Amino acid sequence: MLPDADPLDLLDAFLAAHAKVEAVPAMLYVRGEELYHALNAKPPAHPAWGRFLVAMGQLAADTMDDSAAASRYFLQALQGVGKHGDHEAAVTAGYNQGVLQERRRHLAHALAAYRAAASEGFRCGALNANTLRAATAAVRLRFAEDGDLGDVAPLAKQAWLGWLWLSVNDAAQLDATLVEELSRQLAALLLPENDPGLLMAAWRSWAPSSVPLPDGGNWHDADPACRDALFTVAAEAADAHLADEAADPGTPYRLLRAAARRMS
Repeated sequence: MLPDADPLDLLDAFLAAHAKVEAVPAMLYVRGEELYHALNAKPPAHPAWGRFLVAMGQLAADTMDDSAAASRYFLQALQGVGKHGDHEAAVTAGYNQGVLQERRRHLAHALAAYRAAASEGFRCGALNANTLRAATAAVRLRFAEDGDLGDVAPLAKQAWLGWLWLSVNDAAQLDATLVEELSRQLAALLLPENDPGLLMAAWRSWAPSSVPLPDGGNWHDADPACRDALFTVAAEAADAHLADEAADPGTPYRLLRAAARRMS
């Protein structure tokens, strides 16, 4: 039975317990279900509710092996972002929902979840690792479907823009697996069809030209810092993925970076 306490205090206590290594996940999930049923009729308009739904979804998937319950929690966190206001929780929930659907081979539903999560993240300036993961997953699934990006093409550009911004401002978020996928997609979708000297023209022609930033500003594809980061990752992507197409494929991009720096 839940104690008589403020709903936000109960949510904070649950989230604190969830963060502790020594917590017993199965017991925590049971307590979480009680809290959910007590508050769901009129959920608090507070970020803690979004984080709670994500935590419950993770517990349902990882501890209870209940993918249906996990999907319900994740979907509610994503669709309820207008009320609870935690955009990072919504992105995480959407990404986790996509992972669950992909594991179940429900690829159309997985694509929809990844696309919704990435779109919400970029819309509100949540340039974090899960926004980029959701975007790259949507691009991967859509391209595998018919060899064309179609309506997810903007997500590819936004993911690259987010990657470049994080590489300059918060590189600790970029784990090796995420960078590998971003790099592979850059090499496959942007670099091979263009002479290195035409990279900036191809880059600027791919919409959109900017993404919102967490502080309310915008990161533009023509900003000098963005251009410098683009040449850097292009060189690394070419070396990693295009070595069978040319000798030392990253060198032209490194030379372009040096030239652009001299002209700045």
